[in-house]
Amino acid sequence: MRQELLTVGALFLVLWVVCVFTGMSRWLLLAGAFAYLCWHLYHIRRLARWLEDSGNPLPPSTRGIWGYVYHRLEVKRRKSAKRKKQVGRLLKQFKASTQALPDATIVLDKEYRIQWMNDAATVILGVKRTDVGHPVSSLLRNPEFQRYLQSGKFDNALNLESPHNKRIRILIRVVPFEHKQYLLLVRDVTQQYLLEIMRRDFVSNASHELRTPLAVLQGSLEQLEGEIGRQPALANPVARMKRQSERMMRILQDLLTLARLESRKEPERKHAVNLSSLVNEVVEEARLASAMLGGHTIQTEIEQDIGLLGGQEDLHAAISNLVMNAVRYTPAGGEIRIALYMNSIGARFEVVDTGVGISPQHLQRLTERFYRVDAGRSREAGGTGLGLSIVKHILEQYGSELQISSEPGVGSNFGFILSREHLCELGPQARTASS
Repeated sequence: MRQELLTVGALFLVLWVVCVFTGMSRWLLLAGAFAYLCWHLYHIRRLARWLEDSGNPLPPSTRGIWGYVYHRLEVKRRKSAKRKKQVGRLLKQFKASTQALPDATIVLDKEYRIQWMNDAATVILGVKRTDVGHPVSSLLRNPEFQRYLQSGKFDNALNLESPHNKRIRILIRVVPFEHKQYLLLVRDVTQQYLLEIMRRDFVSNASHELRTPLAVLQGSLEQLEGEIGRQPALANPVARMKRQSERMMRILQDLLTLARLESRKEPERKHAVNLSSLVNEVVEEARLASAMLGGHTIQTEIEQDIGLLGGQEDLHAAISNLVMNAVRYTPAGGEIRIALYMNSIGARFEVVDTGVGISPQHLQRLTERFYRVDAGRSREAGGTGLGLSIVKHILEQYGSELQISSEPGVGSNFGFILSREHLCELGPQARTASS
């Protein structure tokens, strides 16, 4: 640019000197300025034509500022062409690798319209190449999937039947990425689903089949108890067998409860449950159990007349498990606080104790079946290892989750929140029951 200014300055200086010493008219300066302007207009026109059709080669190089402009444009054009080749090569590699995946992969725009898909999408979902540009919701006509897309919350995957083949079970996950686009990832989980059904059926059937012989065994033990007076040596063996049979019966009952919870997707919401009255009932049960274990200081903070649409049996099981765990694992003389109150989200229930506490590495696994922090202590306390798993399944059906905080030697806090969408107004009869 500086060179161009020096050239223009020198040109007009020469023209001015010629005008002064020869007496020629100053129109010569104007003619020079006009010629310089025409030169620029000419190159601007050439550049505009090239921009209109960038497939043409750049104008040939020339002197001055326009030579520099053409040179820089050529450099940028070559770099752009190189980047395009690299992007094209990467895109081909991406498409080739995605085509090789067994999982269906669909690229969606911000309106959830199909932009691209791999071959697995046709096999699993029945989506074809001709469907590109169509909303994916118009092809996957599943109400649960429609709600999943409309919610915009893709933290959890969606498990449902394939709309293309009802014998296929699929797991759907939506992953947002740049420029407001989405990857729809669909995996065939039919094998895992069938194995889960087999496991669930086995547990349910085995539990049912074991109940009968176990009931016979308990009846026989009760008969033997009547013979202890004549044969004192039978006292200890019969007592041990009776304790173990009772523990086995509790395990079977919990397994059957889990099987029942897993076999349905929605909780029973046929009637209004007085949640406050239910918690008070569980508190009374806890006081009786506490008295048998040496006694605890049980404090309550229960807001009255909180109603919930749901199944009373399930809610009782969830609340009772949390409260009884606090009674079992809090040493005699300890404190237990049971609270039920409303907050900005919904109804909050929590049980706080001054028990033995739980180390941080165990907290994530507490709701697993049969997981025990201290197996020996859990058996002594009469736990089955299934209580928190039952609580987890019940809460999931209400869109809630178990919240746990604990510190060894200090105590634990177990709680959950039932959102307002599940709450309801109680009628006069339910309020009377509460009072």
